[in-house]
Amino acid sequence: MKKILILFFAVWLGSMASVKGNPKILHSSIIDETPIYPGKPKAPARPLTIDITGHTLTLFYPFEEIISVELFDEDENLVYTDWLAPGQTSLVFPSTFTGEYAIRLTVGSVYYIGVIEL
Repeated sequence: MKKILILFFAVWLGSMASVKGNPKILHSSIIDETPIYPGKPKAPARPLTIDITGHTLTLFYPFEEIISVELFDEDENLVYTDWLAPGQTSLVFPSTFTGEYAIRLTVGSVYYIGVIEL
C-alpha cells in the first residue's frame, strides 16, 4: 500500500511540475450549513488547482455541472461574473482587468476561493 501511495504522490508531483503557466490552489468552503448527519461527508471538499496564464483561467479537469466564476477587487466589490458550461475547462477574462483579484468558483454546494493576479 505504501508503494502505491508513494507512486501516486510521485506521479502527481511530476504532473504538477509539467504544468505551464501559473498554477494556483483554491481552498474550499461548503455553502450548505445544515447539521451533519450519519452518511453525510464530514471532511471539507479537496482544494481545487487552477492555472492562470495571461488572462486565461484553466481547470485541470472538467466538471459535470455549471461553474459560476466571480472576481472581486481589493474592496471586495464584485467586478466580474461568468460561468463555465459542463465539460468546459477554460475561460478568458477581459484584457482590461489587471492586478490582483479574489476569485470565487461555485461548484454545486461548494465555494472555491483564492487570489489571482491578471
